Amino acid sequence: NQAITTGGVTYREQPWHKECFVCTGCKKQLSGQRFTSRDEFAYCLSCFCNLYAKKCAGCTNPISGLGGTKYISFEERQWHNDCFNCKKCSLSLVGRGFLTERDDILCPECGKDI
Repeated sequence: NQAITTGGVTYREQPWHKECFVCTGCKKQLSGQRFTSRDEFAYCLSCFCNLYAKKCAGCTNPISGLGGTKYISFEERQWHNDCFNCKKCSLSLVGRGFLTERDDILCPECGKDI
């Protein structure tokens, strides 16, 4: 609530000191950094992804969807494009048919015995 004399930031039409405009999660300064918000709270991209992004069924890392990142969604699961591969032979299944066996995805060749 102190006066801003230099280096202020405006967010949602409110003035902030650069030092006070921080991530809700980790408290890292957001001034000059890419950030996003949820429910009126500002987050650095790392905290936002860890808290809210869907997790890849292949690598378990967050799928941010930022910057046009493409991903595959099937039923309740999502994969990064690079992680959407046959469990047995590692063939990319992007744009191809596939089969499922429990939590695994398989190409038609590897799945022909199930």
